[in-house]
Amino acid sequence: DPMHPSRLSEPMRWLLAEPGRLRMECTGFGLNLVSGNFEFASLIVIEDEEFWTRYGGDVQANWEASRLHQYSSRDAELLDELVNDVAWSNEGLFALLQGLRRLREIGGTRVDLPEIEWEIR
Repeated sequence: DPMHPSRLSEPMRWLLAEPGRLRMECTGFGLNLVSGNFEFASLIVIEDEEFWTRYGGDVQANWEASRLHQYSSRDAELLDELVNDVAWSNEGLFALLQGLRRLREIGGTRVDLPEIEWEIR
């Protein structure tokens, strides 16, 4: 059981100790008709700002990451550059936009994002 309490790190145990510290949502589901895969877009938000003071230095990339970038939900210009990066896969861009759209809805004053609208062509 990967989520068994004995296997969790101290930061993860702290997040799960009280309701409201962590929010996890499925923001979208898509079928990729080219590859035959299905995609679940997810958003994970740490609601309790105390987490970053306590454990911000403990957060590490997983083994699959070669480099990390940090973006603020209050930096609309930088996020616009990120969204328009040509390196995105279709499914990656779908997940990013769904996450940003939902974050804009729930983020309150911690978020400064433009409205994201879907257009069917």
